[in-house]
Amino acid sequence: FDKVIPCNIGNPLVLKQEPIEFHRQVLALVNVPGLVDQPEVKKLFPEDAIERAKFYIDNIVGGTGAYGHSKGSACVREEVARFLQRRDNHPADPEDIYLTDGASPAVQNSLLALIRDENDAILAPIPQYPLYSAAIAINGGALVGYYLDEENAWGLDVKELARAVKEARDAGKTVRAMAVINPGNPTGQWLSAENIEEIIKFCNDENILILADEVYQENVYAEGKTFVSFKKVLRDMGKAYDDVELISFHSTSKGFTGECGRRGGYMELVNIDDGAKDQF
Repeated sequence: FDKVIPCNIGNPLVLKQEPIEFHRQVLALVNVPGLVDQPEVKKLFPEDAIERAKFYIDNIVGGTGAYGHSKGSACVREEVARFLQRRDNHPADPEDIYLTDGASPAVQNSLLALIRDENDAILAPIPQYPLYSAAIAINGGALVGYYLDEENAWGLDVKELARAVKEARDAGKTVRAMAVINPGNPTGQWLSAENIEEIIKFCNDENILILADEVYQENVYAEGKTFVSFKKVLRDMGKAYDDVELISFHSTSKGFTGECGRRGGYMELVNIDDGAKDQF
């Protein structure tokens, strides 16, 4: 080959995806707030970007250079909550949303909270994005792999989950959580609502927390298929499953935004004990 294009990680802009200028225009104005009052600004920036920037300037205490709330600015968390409510048709509480510099730190912090010692195990898909194996190892936990079914479009079979959990427990491990990447990375598999429901029922029966990595949720291209979140399916299942603990992740690095280098993301904590939330 004369040229190798590295595609082992989602990095859209390096592969010539054009950035959405609106985001960068708003960032420029928010970082230099005095610009919005300059008469020339309307010649350089569209009106909607100016209005959005003014909103953030008015609502982010101390501006972008000051320390903010550990969960992230309230006005942004409220916007994320509205997005989640539109997506899932279920309420979302801004107090359950934590802004992070990309989804990776959110995953790492979740694993840090979950893993107590080498006897704690985390289920993770094989093949998988190596963030999980690395973060589990650095926190001193045990990785328990569950294998995706290559012959079935890299599908996820609950029987394989049962095998992995039994094997871990037979080895004296406590299975604390299960990582699910949907849509899949690197396999690109897509989980139906029915498959997600099976996983939720399994985790409910086995008392396993779900880590739902949903950063590729906009990247569904197969005809007739649409992304369905774990939270939507969980809430649709009703109060009988209100004890199922779920942490979901999203990122500005993928999808339409593709701003990997600017670092933005969030996690939403669902059915998580208030004491555990305080640790975050």
